[in-house]
Amino acid sequence: MVAVPAKTEIGLSQHRDYFSVNARYDKVRKKPEYRHRRCIVPATAFVESQDGKHPHLLEPADGRAFAFGGIHKEWMVKVSGEFVHSASIITLPGIKPLENIHLKSVPMWLSEDADEKWLSLGVTDTVGLDYFLELALRCDLKATPIDKTFRKTPVGKFFTIPTLN
Repeated sequence: MVAVPAKTEIGLSQHRDYFSVNARYDKVRKKPEYRHRRCIVPATAFVESQDGKHPHLLEPADGRAFAFGGIHKEWMVKVSGEFVHSASIITLPGIKPLENIHLKSVPMWLSEDADEKWLSLGVTDTVGLDYFLELALRCDLKATPIDKTFRKTPVGKFFTIPTLN
């Protein structure tokens, strides 16, 4: 789950159970959130790098947005009693077209027609959702080398990574 600061007597801290921004595909089926609390995480771009070096800003080449598959959770901060929402993007194994940018994993991209089944509260048998966990590059990507993940200043010419056929 996304690392969310929690209020404590000495300031803000993160809850250890909800630390990860990502939920791995090979572990997500075991999580109750996968059966009952799936979500869509919209994004216009994301950054990947290999071991924190040579980051690239990745955007749909056609200028549209991504719909990443995720899970979400609501939990209570024990110190304050406050309820906090957090979410994780499901990640899949690395994909060949991105191996020079990030070998380890890629966000799970949902197809344009995925929202009804993916978000359906009635779908709790996750076997019917397995096809969402298949590797797919759903659009051509514009990849721009950048200086730092937080600044995103281009340091090289962008190139296109074509969709797999």
